[in-house]
Amino acid sequence: MILKTFIGVLFLLLTLQISQAQNVTKAGNDEGSDRTINTNSDFQQGTKLLALDDFSSDPMNDFPLHWNTNASGKVVTISGSDKKWMELTTKGSFLFEKINKLPDNFTVEFELFVTPNYTFYDAPLVVALANMKNQKDFSIWEQYRENRGKEKRDGFRLELHPQGAGGKKLGYSNYEVWENGSKASDNKMEGLKPFNLSNPSVKVQIWKQNQRVRVYINGDKIWDVPRAFDKGKTLNSFILARYDSKDDRLFYVTNFKFLGSEEDIRSKLLNEGTYSTNAILFNTGSAELKQESLPIIQSVAEVLKENSTLTIKITGHTDSDGNAASNLKLSKDRAQSVKNALVNQNGISPSRIITDGKGDTEPVASNSTAEGKAQNRRVEFEVVK
Repeated sequence: MILKTFIGVLFLLLTLQISQAQNVTKAGNDEGSDRTINTNSDFQQGTKLLALDDFSSDPMNDFPLHWNTNASGKVVTISGSDKKWMELTTKGSFLFEKINKLPDNFTVEFELFVTPNYTFYDAPLVVALANMKNQKDFSIWEQYRENRGKEKRDGFRLELHPQGAGGKKLGYSNYEVWENGSKASDNKMEGLKPFNLSNPSVKVQIWKQNQRVRVYINGDKIWDVPRAFDKGKTLNSFILARYDSKDDRLFYVTNFKFLGSEEDIRSKLLNEGTYSTNAILFNTGSAELKQESLPIIQSVAEVLKENSTLTIKITGHTDSDGNAASNLKLSKDRAQSVKNALVNQNGISPSRIITDGKGDTEPVASNSTAEGKAQNRRVEFEVVK
């Protein structure tokens, strides 16, 4: 058994290194991943951090603190990545316990890796956004057919698999909408290009906007369901699952980020005079903007265009990693990068924008946790006249 496990680990490390050598998209760190995101994507990340988990504070080979399961999993590292990942070791379900209520509008993102020896006959990854009366019954989302128990399925169930039938190299995806134990709608997609055995490391993004649900892989939209939910439907659970598993054929996940989209940028700036966001992102230790930050900057630009006399101040903030002097400079540089995007890409006059940076001197949360650090890495906009 020990020899078999050792061989399995060697196989995983080898396949990871081979895929990186072939320039397969690989996992990176929270702000510095070199994964390519489709810049034409219409995905709009939420603006207010609700929950985050990157397993950075969890002990190696232990089950992560903020999850519950009826299966087996553990925190590991994988070759070529400086992150910690949760290995979904056996069949079963995994409930993220930091989430017990979600707003009408939100986004969830996470990184996914599957071992390249996965086959069509292995079970897909199940991702469920659910409304549950009792979260202890989270395993009902595991099976491809509903487990008729006390709790009835109510929510959105997504399946992702890297290989289609007949040895196809492209992946496939299913979705199901459930209402009080009855399947309201479903569909299946073959030939999934963004996630397959040649591209086993991807970023998954889900955007719920009232009744509508959109699903993206590496920025490519694979599902857009305009009436997935009844009006006013609330969700309170996030679940991952597999209904079967085989040795050394595993899914790994990390870097979960839930952001609410309740705040209206226009209202915040015009009525309250300030707007703060964690969703303007930069590469690690850099002032280079990530592409997914541009929609929020564009929204700020639209407010400035509609109110031509408005002048704003942009202030950058960092977490406490690194030394104070470097963080202060970095925060100022990041504020300047946001200004440059407003000026160069959106046509706003530079005379209407003041920039500043506070480094790590004004935290809004503890820097002792990954979630607190993410809250402290922010950009603030203030109307000055």
